[in-house]
Amino acid sequence: MLRFFRKIRQNVLAEKQFSKYLLYALGEIILVVIGILIALQINTWNERRELSNEREKLISALLSDAETTQKRLEQGLGMADHINRDLLSFMEMIQKETLEISIDTLKAHTSAVFQVANFTPAMSAYETALSTGDIGLLKNDELLDSYIQFTDNYEWFALHQKISGDMVYMGSVWKFREKLGSTRLFMTQMGQYPERFALSDDAFYAVLREKDTYATFESMQWLVRNQWEALNRAHLANQTIIDLLQNLQSS
Repeated sequence: MLRFFRKIRQNVLAEKQFSKYLLYALGEIILVVIGILIALQINTWNERRELSNEREKLISALLSDAETTQKRLEQGLGMADHINRDLLSFMEMIQKETLEISIDTLKAHTSAVFQVANFTPAMSAYETALSTGDIGLLKNDELLDSYIQFTDNYEWFALHQKISGDMVYMGSVWKFREKLGSTRLFMTQMGQYPERFALSDDAFYAVLREKDTYATFESMQWLVRNQWEALNRAHLANQTIIDLLQNLQSS
């Protein structure tokens, strides 16, 4: 093809037809420009296709993580709700002047103060997309806002979970354990404790009537309630994330 156009140019110059040569030169320029534009268009199309593929992979990875997170949230919510109910029931029981409830029944509820609602989200795809900048491929402000809401509530849950742990190992629960020798006195099916730490029924009831006992259980109930509320808000935000990702996937 190039040899063909070169031959035409040589013939035109040999015949000294300058006007025809100008037209030919202009035609060559137009052809070059068209070729460049076509090449740019193909390159742009390839780039868009690659970005579209990357976006689809990202959406799929984010959706997989979000669905895993939702299952974990439901388990954590169930655990937090169970602990909270037990603590509320226990506190209602010991508010009465006369404790007529069996020690085994009380222990079934006091065990809750030493339990923890666990939850860890699956966030690897989101964190990787943030670090690489690929999160910009989503181009969905509502989705990004939902991730922020989810993260804020997870951090709030984690903070109260840490405070709960601090109370067990350094705070009021630790003092409670230090005073009694073993918190297993207040738990069912949680292993043995030295016989010398055992409490008579009257002594057990007397401990429950003390202010610091009530304060310890009340503090833990507040923490568990805050954990449940944070998990519930995170659950709602994560469901919104799932819905939005599914819409993006199908669009």
